[in-house]
Amino acid sequence: MVAKLFRNLVDFSPKLSLRLWQLFYEFIARRFKKLTNWKYMNYGFADTQGKVTDDFNLLSENLYHHLLGKAQLAGKNMLEVGCGRGGGCELMLAYQPKTITGLDFSENVISFCKQTYQQPNLNFVAGNAESLPFDDNSFDIIVNLESSHCYGNRGNFFKEVTRTLKPGGFFLYADFMGRVHYPKRPAQLTECGLQVITEQDITPNVLQAMELSAPYKEAMIKKIVLKPFRKPINDFVGVPGSNIYNKFNSGETIYFSMLCGKGE
Repeated sequence: MVAKLFRNLVDFSPKLSLRLWQLFYEFIARRFKKLTNWKYMNYGFADTQGKVTDDFNLLSENLYHHLLGKAQLAGKNMLEVGCGRGGGCELMLAYQPKTITGLDFSENVISFCKQTYQQPNLNFVAGNAESLPFDDNSFDIIVNLESSHCYGNRGNFFKEVTRTLKPGGFFLYADFMGRVHYPKRPAQLTECGLQVITEQDITPNVLQAMELSAPYKEAMIKKIVLKPFRKPINDFVGVPGSNIYNKFNSGETIYFSMLCGKGE
C-alpha cells in the first residue's frame, strides 16, 4: 500500500512523491546498513526459456546482464543513475569499463556504497537524477534500472541523460509503467534528444523472478522486519499477491527495457 501510494502520488505531487521516496530509502539504508550481502533492489529477471534459479542475487544480476548486454562497455566511462546499494555498479566491473560512477539521491545509501566497495575505478556520488552533477558529454554509457518511476519529472531526467552523454553514447534503460501510458515513453525520450534503438517487454521474465524469489524475500522479511511493517514491505519487494505483482500479472503494468542512443 505504501509503495502504491508513492507511485500514484507522482502524478499529483511530483515533488512530494520524490521527497517521500527519498525519506523511505534513507530509512531503509539506515535500518539495514549492516546487511552488506544485500546489494540489489530490483525485482529480478528469470530466463523463461533456459536455466531457472531461485537465488535472489542471481535473479537480480540477471536483470543487469539483460540490460548491459545491449551495448559494448569495455573501456567506457559509465554512470548508473539510481545505483541503490551498489551491487549493479560492482557487477559492471566484469564488463571491463574504464570507470563507473554510481549516483543516488540517498546520502545514506551512498555512504553504504563507499564503505562497501573499494575498487579504484568505482566511485559513488549523492545527487539528483533531474539535475545531474556532471559536465556535458561526461559519459559513454548511462544506466538506469528500476528507478525512474520514483522521479518527479522524468522529462528533466531524460534531458540530463542527453546532456551528460557523449555524442554516440548509449542509455540503457529499464523500468515499469502502466501499459496504457507506455506508448508515450518512446516519444518522450525522442523529444529529449534520445533515439530509441530497441525496446522489449520483459514482464513475463520479471513475474517469474518475483515468484522464484518469493520464499527468500518472505523469510528475510519475517526475520528482520517488525510485524506491523511486513505488509507494506511485501508490496515494496513485489512478492506474489502484492499490488505491483498483481498489476504485472493482469497486464495493467508493463516492465520494459530499452537501448537508446545519442546522435553523433
